[in-house]
Order: sequence, then C-alpha cells, then structure tokens
Amino acid sequence: MSQNKKIWATLALLLTAAIWGSAFVFQKFAVDELTTSFIVASRFTVAGIITAIATIKKWHRIDKEYLIGGLVTGSTMVLGSGLQTIAMTYGTTPGKSAFLTSAYCVIVPFLGWIFMKERPKRNHIISAAICLVGIGLISLEGSMKITFGDGLTLLCSGAFAANIISIAYYCRGRDPMLLTMLQICVAGILGWISVFVTRGFPHSISLAAAGNVLYLAIFSTAVCLSLQSIGLKYINATVGTIILSLESVFGVVFSVLLFKEEITIKMAMGFVVIFIAIILSQFDFTKTVDEKIVENPEN
Repeated sequence: MSQNKKIWATLALLLTAAIWGSAFVFQKFAVDELTTSFIVASRFTVAGIITAIATIKKWHRIDKEYLIGGLVTGSTMVLGSGLQTIAMTYGTTPGKSAFLTSAYCVIVPFLGWIFMKERPKRNHIISAAICLVGIGLISLEGSMKITFGDGLTLLCSGAFAANIISIAYYCRGRDPMLLTMLQICVAGILGWISVFVTRGFPHSISLAAAGNVLYLAIFSTAVCLSLQSIGLKYINATVGTIILSLESVFGVVFSVLLFKEEITIKMAMGFVVIFIAIILSQFDFTKTVDEKIVENPEN
C-alpha cells in the first residue's frame, strides 16, 4: 500500500473526528428551537437521500438479510442519536456530551462478549475501570449524583456501542456502504414515527435552525460515514479508532470556541482520564513478543 494512501486515509479520519466533534455544538443549537424527534428525523432523512443516491447502482443486491441488518443497525443508531439529543435539552453541554458519548469505545468489548462471544481482554477491563473514574469526575455533582442529562448521554453511549456491534455483525460478507444507507434510512423512518407519536412538528423553522440540521445531516452523517469507510479501508483498525476518538477532544474545543462552555479543572481531569481509557482500550498488552512478530513478520 502506498504511503500517500495512508496519509490521505489518516487525513480523512482526522477530518471525520473534527466534524463529529463540531456536531455536538450544532446539535445543542438545534435543540434550542426544534424538538428532538424532528431533529433526528430530518437529519437522517436528508442523509438517507444522499446515501441512497450514492448507492443506487447497488440496490439490486438488497435482500432479506440486508433489510434485517438495516433495521437492527438503524434502530440502535436512532436510539443513540435520540438519547444524545434529548440529553442536551436537560443541560448536558456539548463538551460533556462529547466525552461521555465516547465511552462507547470502552463499552463495545463487553457487548461483544454478550452478543458475539468474544471475551474482553485485560486492557478492556482496566480501561472500563479508568473510564468510570473519568465519568465520575465529569458528571458527579456535589450530592454525588449524576445529572439526568448526563445519565441519558451515558445510555446513548451504550446504544452507540450496540450500533457498532450490530454493524460489525451484519457487515460480514456484505457491502458496508449499502448497509450504511439502509441504516440511515431506517433511522429516518423511525424518526418520523417518533415525530407523529410525540407531535413534534415545529410551528416554524428559522434559517439558523435549518442550517444546524442540514450540517448534521450532510456533514456529520452522510460525509463523515463515507470518509470513515474510506479511511478505515487503508488504515489499521486500532489506529483508525484512536484517530476517530479525537472526536471527543474536538467536541470540547468547538464547545469552548462556539458555545462558550466553561471547563472546570474537575471536568478537564475527567476528559483526560476518559481519553486515556479510550486509548488503552485499543491496545492488547497481553500479547507476547512472539505473537507480535508473527503478526508483523516484516519487522
């Protein structure tokens, strides 16, 4: 593989992390005017149209298994996005949301143990313990209770972890872009069902609110999912995950710059601790030197 492809893949993943990080702020701005259900429905509908057009030549390959995969992955995706958006209506700031959501990196191995029978390694258990400390630093108030909004964000992190596990399962032997398109479309349909059930139609939409939703749909969803697929094709999965985890760092940076969020020393310590947990979760320190030589014979 050429070095240029690796460089461009790295830049694609870095751009994805930056856009995802900025999306927390635009999501926060959107909930100030629009309902959660309408934001989710609109976001995934626009992204669904874009990805459907991009994959139109592959539609003939859609079968029952693709539809089941789209239903499962779309359901977990819309659940995670919905909980994340609702949490912001209860005071969770973009910066806190970015890091609490990123805990999915630590949760994934344990869900994989339950659903895919892949036992977590020692580093996963250590990372989970460290992550809990970080969550406590960020979320625990004076009464030693987690706020309702932060609690919802942690639930959203679990939903996103389930989404990743379901994608890994249903992508086996299937086109990832086609499954991604179905996932987004299912999320959009479920979003509109939620709008009708909750009567979440807005009386009016300002240009600013529409712009926020379009940013989430076009850049954070359609563009980023495409860049992620391209980047992970040419980059080691572990390295790619670490690059994408910078989403949480970018989330805080954009929150400070655009949302004027004030970061306390305790919160900053929590951010650092969770980021360390994310990094540790990606490395298997139990491998022997001989195993590593076998995996990398060119070294």
